[in-house]
Amino acid sequence: MSHRNTRILSGCAALLLCAGLSGCRSVPASRPSASPDPAAHLLGLTAEQRMEDYEYLWSTLRDSYPCWGILEREGVEVERIYTTYREMVAESDSDADFYSAIYSALYLLGTNGHLSIIEPEAYFSDYLPAAGQYRREGKTHWAEVLDSTDTQTRYRKLLALEQAANGTDAESSIPGSGGDTPNLTTLLLPGGTAGYLKIDRFPADYTSDAAALEAFYLQCAGCTDLILDLTDNSGGSELYWEQLLVAPHIDHPCPAGTWPWCGGAPTTTLIWTRPSPLRLPPLSTLPELPGLDAADRALATDVLTVSHTVEPAAKPSPFRGRIWVLVDESVYSASESFVLFCQQTGFATLVGRTTGGDGIGAMDPVYLQLPNSGILIQYTVPFGLNPDGSSNEEMGTTPIWSPRRRNRRSLPPSGPLGRHNNKERAAQFRAARAASRKVFSTGCRTLNLLKSSKVV
Repeated sequence: MSHRNTRILSGCAALLLCAGLSGCRSVPASRPSASPDPAAHLLGLTAEQRMEDYEYLWSTLRDSYPCWGILEREGVEVERIYTTYREMVAESDSDADFYSAIYSALYLLGTNGHLSIIEPEAYFSDYLPAAGQYRREGKTHWAEVLDSTDTQTRYRKLLALEQAANGTDAESSIPGSGGDTPNLTTLLLPGGTAGYLKIDRFPADYTSDAAALEAFYLQCAGCTDLILDLTDNSGGSELYWEQLLVAPHIDHPCPAGTWPWCGGAPTTTLIWTRPSPLRLPPLSTLPELPGLDAADRALATDVLTVSHTVEPAAKPSPFRGRIWVLVDESVYSASESFVLFCQQTGFATLVGRTTGGDGIGAMDPVYLQLPNSGILIQYTVPFGLNPDGSSNEEMGTTPIWSPRRRNRRSLPPSGPLGRHNNKERAAQFRAARAASRKVFSTGCRTLNLLKSSKVV
């Protein structure tokens, strides 16, 4: 699972000491938990167990979380957050206040590198069902973490705690009924020369989407252009875009990476902030990169380069025109990895606003489980670098044309250092930007029309 969380505090995640953190991120108001309250001891934790969990969380993050440099540049007061909520845990004999402290500390640290708490409702609706996909992919360890009897029992307690604080029925929040929102919106634009496809997310179970897309590609057989709208798509499974978007539209294996000036197949660069259990090349093998911040390099210990190759589908799509991808700041994680693939291979032209990032590495976030409460926290361990060495999490990916940046942009790399000196290619690039503006305008008008008609 790799979704960027939209953090909205629930009743039992009230920031009781928020007023003392004026230098941190602002936090939405919520109802503070009263004491004594019905949620005070629902987890059955002692004061020592609550403090052990709190310290375990922080010590693990300090050892393996890769985005401390980003937080420093953002002005996040990390030590103040740690101290404030440690005092909260120490001074309260309430499981609800303990959960609030964990939730609040993570909220104020932010979501860089997928950092987030797995909330009870999300656990039952998204993460527990994902255990099956992890097993199919051979990631049995994460499957066992997610669907073990112990984890499910603890998360029922967490759900009961959260619902007790809100005064609602815990069992009613466990998913089991109700229809799913359609994931795809497809149509042929007026004139019949372009297809439009809006994809809200990349679910791990994409059987129904596969059938729908196969039928839509058949409708687009005579089109010259296909617009893939990924705005507001915050990720999911990389297998989705590999199998459903790329594989049907290629005739030979398609490798991708982020170092266009390296010889051979391009690669993606990752750095580890602590020694990895894998046998990885040392940091000394990392070349000088102008965009790599000194704080990020100081945290790194190992380097890994990975290549990403997609094989053609057994049944190709009949559409063989140009593909455009509309993006914005919501594009993150698996959808960001698709955007990077498009940029690095030329599979599609990117149009829109700079993306949200953290799509480098072809690795899911790890799950940290607190030993006593069972609370799960996710974050990515490797730190993905853009071609210039800048953080992909922090800087994202900039499309070929963006409506908010109309100044002349850098031309695509050509040559060992990315310098562009070919007039013909420069003319082609300008023509591509002009076409991109047209596609962006068409896509926006289409999306506005769909929204006004309440189709999406």
